[in-house]
Amino acid sequence: MLKQKSIIITFVVFASLSLSAQIENDAGFWGTFTIQKKITKKISVVIDQELRLRENFQRINLFYTNLGVDYKFSKYFKLSPSYRAIQKMRLDNTISHRHRLSLDATLKKKFNKITLAERVRYQIEVQDFYTSNKGKLPEQFLRFRTDLKYAFNDKMTPFISCELRYQIRSWRGNDMFYNNGFHRIRNIVGADYEINNKHSITLYYLIQNEFNIADIENIYIVGLAYTFSL
Repeated sequence: MLKQKSIIITFVVFASLSLSAQIENDAGFWGTFTIQKKITKKISVVIDQELRLRENFQRINLFYTNLGVDYKFSKYFKLSPSYRAIQKMRLDNTISHRHRLSLDATLKKKFNKITLAERVRYQIEVQDFYTSNKGKLPEQFLRFRTDLKYAFNDKMTPFISCELRYQIRSWRGNDMFYNNGFHRIRNIVGADYEINNKHSITLYYLIQNEFNIADIENIYIVGLAYTFSL
């Protein structure tokens, strides 16, 4: 009897969460410009500038500048620390300033024309450091991304990837109630095209789905990235 009651209570709780969850859908665009410079055989410096649009491509969501370093321990493993300065537009057209530190650990293995990579990212971020009561409370996430690439020819490399985000701690609104859990997944399909040894472009389509939270937003992104190698 006690077991049956527990099952009924669990069902009622999950049903109420499903009914109360608000699901919103949105489409946007991410455009990225990257400059990378190889310093030594093992070390490269990377600078990214990105613009993101949301609300069906009609409103600027954010800009960010990312400064990073790639250190290759071998052809199979690299570490990549980075700093990101983010300017996110609020609905009242004011700007929320955010600062992020990340550390990526990437394992990569080639099988003839196929390349499989697994990236684990530890991410810590603060927002509105001087103007918010929560500004000095850092958010922390782990992100797990798997990439599968196929070298179609010398120029074209199609790929698919999947990324899961694990929330360690967050202080945004009611986000703190969802600590220590997975709440977001990104699925991406795209292709890299190498114009020459200095210029390349990437075109992709990204679907982001949220789950296990009250207010769910699903976004559908068209992305274009250009990379210039010095």
